[in-house]
Order: sequence, then structure tokens, then C-alpha cells
Amino acid sequence: MAHKSVDYSLYLVTDSNLVPEGTTLLNQIERALEGGVTIVQLREKNLDTGPFIELARQVQQITRKFNVPLLINDRLDVALAVDADGVHIGQDDMPMRQARQLLGPKKIIGVSVNTVEEAKEAIQAGADYLGVGAVWDTSTKKLTNKTLGIEGTKHVLDSIDPIPAVAIGGIKLENAQDLMKGANRLAGLAIVSAIIASSDPKATCIDFNKIIRGCLAQAPKTTDSAQEARQFAIQAAKNVRAVGPMVHHITNYVVINDNANATLAVGASPIMSTNFEELKDLAAVNGAMVLNMGTLNNIQTMFAAAHANFERGNPVIFDPVGAGATQFRRTTTQRFLNECDLTVIKGNGGEILSMAGRGGASRGVDSVGDNGGEENAVAAVKELARKNGCVVAMTGPIDYVSDGERVYAIENGDPLLACITGSGCMVSSIVGCFTAANRNDYLLATVAAILTVTIASELAVRRNEVRGPGTFRSALIDELYNVTNDTSLIAEHAKVRVIQ
Repeated sequence: MAHKSVDYSLYLVTDSNLVPEGTTLLNQIERALEGGVTIVQLREKNLDTGPFIELARQVQQITRKFNVPLLINDRLDVALAVDADGVHIGQDDMPMRQARQLLGPKKIIGVSVNTVEEAKEAIQAGADYLGVGAVWDTSTKKLTNKTLGIEGTKHVLDSIDPIPAVAIGGIKLENAQDLMKGANRLAGLAIVSAIIASSDPKATCIDFNKIIRGCLAQAPKTTDSAQEARQFAIQAAKNVRAVGPMVHHITNYVVINDNANATLAVGASPIMSTNFEELKDLAAVNGAMVLNMGTLNNIQTMFAAAHANFERGNPVIFDPVGAGATQFRRTTTQRFLNECDLTVIKGNGGEILSMAGRGGASRGVDSVGDNGGEENAVAAVKELARKNGCVVAMTGPIDYVSDGERVYAIENGDPLLACITGSGCMVSSIVGCFTAANRNDYLLATVAAILTVTIASELAVRRNEVRGPGTFRSALIDELYNVTNDTSLIAEHAKVRVIQ
């Protein structure tokens, strides 16, 4: 999922054993929130289920008053019982993918990691953030791994894709600044005893905030987000081949073969089923669900597939083929928007502009005319993304992709793409593959997928055997295979820019 809008900067982890005499855990939490804590993790290892749920409800009343997320450590049953904002799990707890299936895509899930390998595995499984540590020795938890120190923490952060990460373990006011400056990709610090055991949690948190905010303001910013997108795309293509996700398609009859072959070419596994009876079984093992309404003969099955995959935390990709062409298609498209939780909407200019109420013309299922200029195109993808809480991609001579805040323009692609049936549908398949294997940022995963197809199209037309649309189609499948096996081609050819 795209990173949820969460402030991880001053992250409180509780431990009732550390509460000073004369006060309570609830009072310590409330005073810490008054001092600027931005997120709370309730970690109580020795409580039985009933008392844990009761405590979680009491803590939740306080965190909601401050509009701060509440996470539950390890206990998914407690998180579900109180409808907490998410969970934090360790390496010995429930696997990340199972936790996501139980909680769904909208909850925050963090994972404790101590090595680069653990961090990469958590990111590929769809973690929203990482807890990196222990940085130093701590009395709040029995350590089974080596402490990382500042250099070890920095090494983990520098070796992984960009994702929010907090450091934890032995952090005090005396060492917080050195840690934030030394591991300058940290999103924040997770603190236990220095706050919970404090005689004045509010004052302690104010002091921590001064250090953390000051270091975050001085931290080096990414000066070229387009370069970040290129780097993400390179790793994303590798992740697809490493994970090999299954991508379930309910698509139109014209493109089934091409979609399946494109999916295989990038290293994923396609299944093309419209059988209502097996939707839930497939959702349990799917990496992603691609819904294409080119031939509208399985509408109720498509809705059911969207619901089943959403419940399992799988990304749902919607291709609104011919969305504005007929009244029936307009009505059906609106039903998808109203009734389904969509991860990505991918359409051509005519479809996206029509859905956004910004023009858009179609002849049958084909887009005709221009997009009204870049300003209109950018407004369309941003507005549609914000309204529906998802990523929106509009393909055309220039492709525009947005999550409602960030917008990327992709200027790769050969005109022959428009000369073969289903090239846009093929893009939706590849978006399914990339979002399935790169759940930490659905926006950049979508950008990566479109870059992969458009770069492959440019390489395909250079082949000696390509003489027109027919030979181009076969060459395109070949180059999808080549680009994802040699990701230096993405680095060499990607033309992506950020629109402010």
C-alpha cells in the first residue's frame, strides 16, 4: 500500500512494569501525548486477553482524544477486538502476510527487524513501517539478536527501499541526537523506559521532540524524486521475479492470452478465472486482483472478487474499459467506485477524464481526442485519486499517475502501443504484478509497472524483425521479459518526472 499518512517521529511503546510509584500507565500515556507523542504502541506481554482488551479500550479513549494512532503489540485478537489502528509484530510473531490478511489493507502494520534480510522480507510482504533495533542494550526486552549501534542501524536503512522506519532499543535523551544524525533516514524514534519511567513524561517528550524535529529538519532531503522513482522501479522489477506473485484476472475475452503471457514474461503467475465458486479460495493465495470491464458479462463476479481480495489485503486493480462510452458502462463504472475498495484505477485518457468529470471522449472502448493539456490531466488523476482513496493512472502519449498528493509523468512509450488491441489492458496486468510484489508503495509500484511496459515498447520497435503491429506484439512480450531480467534497461531508458 502507499505509505499511510502517519507521523512516526515520537513513537511511544508502553511497559506497565516501568510506571513510577504514585501514578498509572494511563496517566503516563496521557502526559506523554500532551508532550507531543505522535503514535502509541500498547505492549503488555504479561496480560491475559480480557484485561488486555479492557486496557486497550482505556488507552484508545486517550489516543483518540489526541487524534494519535494506537497500535497493539503482537496481539491481533486484541487489535481486532478494539478496532485499533494497527499492530506491531516481531520476527517470532504471526507472519506479516497473514497479519495483513486478517487486518486488511487500511490498518497500519509494523515489523521489528534486525538485519537487512529481515527488512527486505518485511517490505516485500507489505509492512507499512519498520522498527529497527535493538540499537543499544535495553532492560525492557530480552534480546535474542546483536545490538546494531548507530552504524548498524544506518546500514539497514541504506540497504533497503525507502520506507518509514523507527529505531528502538536503549534510546535516551543523551543519545537521541547522535542516532538521528547518524542514521539520517529514520522517520523517528521508538522509546519505552525514557518516557514511561519518567517522573515528568510531558517534559521528557517535549525535550525528545526538540531533538527529533531539529534533526528531521536538517536531514538531507531527496532532491530528485524522479530518481527515487527510477530506483524504486529497478528494485520493484526484481521483487516481481523474486516473489513470483499469482495475479488473478477477470478480463475481456479479446486480451486474455496477451495478459497471461505478459504476466508470465515479467515473472508472475496468471490465473484467468471467472468462476464465482472459487473466488475466496483464490483470494487466499492471490498476490493481486485485476478487474477489466471490457466485456461486461461477469459484473457480479467482479464485485465479489473485489470484496474477497480486499478482505485478504490484496491490491485490486480496476481497468474501466470504455467507461464513458455508453450509459450502461457509466453506471457500472460508478458502481465499482461506490461498492468496491480499489487500489489502482488504470485507464486511458477518455476513461479517466470522463470519470473525473473533466471531458474525455471515446469511440467504443478507444480514447479519442487529447486530454485537454497537462494541467487538466494532472487535475483529473489527483482529484479522482483523492475522491476514491486510491492510485489513479491515466495512460496516453504521456502517462500521469497520482495518489492524490504526488503526481508522476512518464514520457516513455512507442506509438505502436496504440496500434495493437489490449495494450492498455496489458499495462493493467503488469500493474497487478508490480503492486502484488511491492506493497510498501502502490503509487511507485504503478509508476514502475508503466515504465516497464513503455520502455519495453521502445526496445521492441528497435528489433530487426518488427515490421508493424503484428510483429511488434510478439516483440513486446519478449522485451517485457528482457527488461525485468536486466533492470539496468530501466535505469538507462526511464523518462519520468515529478509534477509539483
